[in-house]
Amino acid sequence: MKEKAKEKRTVGLVLEDISSDYSKEIIHSVTKASADYPDIRLIILAGIHDEGPTKNGSVQWDKVVHNSVYRLTERLSLDGLLLTLPNIGGHSENEVIGDEKSRLVNIPKVFISTEVENATTVRFNNETGIREAIDCLVNTKGITKLCMLGGRDDNSDAQTRKEIFKKCLSEHRIKFSETLYEKTNMTIDSKAAAERLLKRNPDTQAVFCVNDQVAVALYEVLKERGLWPGRDVQVFGFDNTRLSGTMIPPLASVGAANITLGQKAMELLLLKMKGEHVESAMIPTRLYGKDSLEYEMYEYTTLEMLRVDNAFVYRMFDDCFYRFSGEIRDRSSVDLKRLFFQFITNMLHAMNAGMMSMEDFLENRRLIEIFFENGAMRYTDPARLVKSIEHLQNSMNRSQKTVGPNLMNNRLFGYMKDKAIIAISEENGRKAGEQERLTQQLQTFLIKTTPFLGMGKITEETVIRECGRLGLPNSAIFLFETPVVFEDEQNISFPEEIRLMCVCRDGELRVLAPERRLCQLSEMLERTELPKSTRFAAFSVFYGNTIYGILLSNLDEITQDRGNLVANQLGRTLYLSSKN
Repeated sequence: MKEKAKEKRTVGLVLEDISSDYSKEIIHSVTKASADYPDIRLIILAGIHDEGPTKNGSVQWDKVVHNSVYRLTERLSLDGLLLTLPNIGGHSENEVIGDEKSRLVNIPKVFISTEVENATTVRFNNETGIREAIDCLVNTKGITKLCMLGGRDDNSDAQTRKEIFKKCLSEHRIKFSETLYEKTNMTIDSKAAAERLLKRNPDTQAVFCVNDQVAVALYEVLKERGLWPGRDVQVFGFDNTRLSGTMIPPLASVGAANITLGQKAMELLLLKMKGEHVESAMIPTRLYGKDSLEYEMYEYTTLEMLRVDNAFVYRMFDDCFYRFSGEIRDRSSVDLKRLFFQFITNMLHAMNAGMMSMEDFLENRRLIEIFFENGAMRYTDPARLVKSIEHLQNSMNRSQKTVGPNLMNNRLFGYMKDKAIIAISEENGRKAGEQERLTQQLQTFLIKTTPFLGMGKITEETVIRECGRLGLPNSAIFLFETPVVFEDEQNISFPEEIRLMCVCRDGELRVLAPERRLCQLSEMLERTELPKSTRFAAFSVFYGNTIYGILLSNLDEITQDRGNLVANQLGRTLYLSSKN
């Protein structure tokens, strides 16, 4: 008899493309909202966008098979569902919401950024942020020629954003025509759409991108034409993902003004799981100005600085490190907000007093060092931080009457910039080294499990015993006794039972004895052999139209970036072993 884990409540999160910045933001905020509930287990079920049959009527089977992971919503014992899609795993919207024959009907559900009738939804109030951006462009910058790169017809938010764009133009007495608009697939692969838009509108002064990913394609086209975002053409996106801060130049973007979509959705779902009645929610948005569209969120007034106003210092922190409030932080971690308050307050007091001792200077430098060494740069965009530092530095320099504290404070501001640059460099180096290590591991796995002339037979067991090289240090591989073959999209079902073949815990592989492998598919998350975690992501392991099983991995950055790649390589290897 198989051992089972301690009973937990399981929430499924259904979305597309786990590696996209939008999905990462949703996952992150949902995880944050569930962090204080140790009895909540989160399972991510991520597929890819499937537009259905092609123009000639053929089915894109790779996408259909990839999205078979959605069918776990029926088979796992879920206590709640969060969905960023109106339909899942072959179930229509009506089946998910209200068909009594569906096993999903009685599961509490909340839809994220999706318009579904008679359901609990959490959506952006798209209008507030878009209006703020267009008001800035027209009223402050005097722009009259605005275009939009829009989204898919089946995406309700994309269509809403188009209508708001048209409405805002009309209110500013700017005529909208379809020549100012181009539809995209809402991914970074939107270059052709951006080229069409700019070809029709070579004199455009500003472009609104339906999301941050589309802006990547627009940037590429602009630069090919010798145009620089923010200088020659104003650009802003939507969602304010981390991607927006890493683009060159950083992308201005509309995002949540306070609570995020995922946080609010998880809060409502937890209430529904308790049996409480909840109403759908709209999340207010605002424009986060960056280099592609300059927009000051706060003003640092001289009076506030001279008073060393506490609220002013905290507001400055929220301005510089605006992602901090939405982050998951360990209770034992350094309180960065309090640390920032301490050294900035010390600097302001020195400015007012007209002096700063060497002891105070060294203490402030020590606090700044601690601040950046404990991950402060995770909560901001580098360019935004530098501008905020320079803004405060210039304001303080204008207010200081004596040279001493002015010199000391400027040295501290310089030290802050140096530490920020070092922190970014070290993090980039860490990621590059980790990617190289993981790629080498996966290459070794493929070499060890690919049959070559003169090698012995590669079997399923051979593959399983090499799975410690896949590069997912906390993961588990479940395989069906007989692989599932997709021949008819409408009549596909997984077997009732599945085998837990092996588990990786902290990089150490454990292969289970054959007699201990079999369990009910519905209970796969209950196995005590799994890595000690309450957050997992599941991926279909398939090749062609054949599904071999499920890869389950601890939800971390590696899994989000490489989970699909690993599952695909594992599926290919299992296929080759079956033909060996």
